[in-house]
Amino acid sequence: FISGTYAQQTYTFNSGLNAAKSNGKKIFLYIYSESDSWSKKTDSEVIASDGVKKALDAFTFIKLNADSPDKYTYGEKDYTSSDLSKQFGGTGYPTFVFMNSDGSVITFKYNGDNTSNLSGFLGADDFSEMLNFFAQNKHQNSDISTIFSN
Repeated sequence: FISGTYAQQTYTFNSGLNAAKSNGKKIFLYIYSESDSWSKKTDSEVIASDGVKKALDAFTFIKLNADSPDKYTYGEKDYTSSDLSKQFGGTGYPTFVFMNSDGSVITFKYNGDNTSNLSGFLGADDFSEMLNFFAQNKHQNSDISTIFSN
């Protein structure tokens, strides 16, 4: 039994893809590096916050450790964790990718440009806003830069 209001499950890449296919939820792919201080800060200060946990309920939450020796299959190709993170544009950490429940990557506008990921540290409020933006399908007709409180 897990206490607390939110107990979102975290999946590995392939189990998360399978879960999303069955639960019909969008996928939130969180690419991180165990050696990266911003990834650690995101885990301890952001992912752990109640608002972010609540917002994550709308997603199948996959964490991909770019430094891991694990191998995964995506689009009928085999990848190492490092190659898979690069496939999704993860060159700095943490990197965030949103996917449809079928595993296809969601493209969205950021500062007027089409992109398929965001990277860098976001505070808990902006992080929740980002998750809600995709959960509510606002990415289909809005630029995500409009939600950040810069």
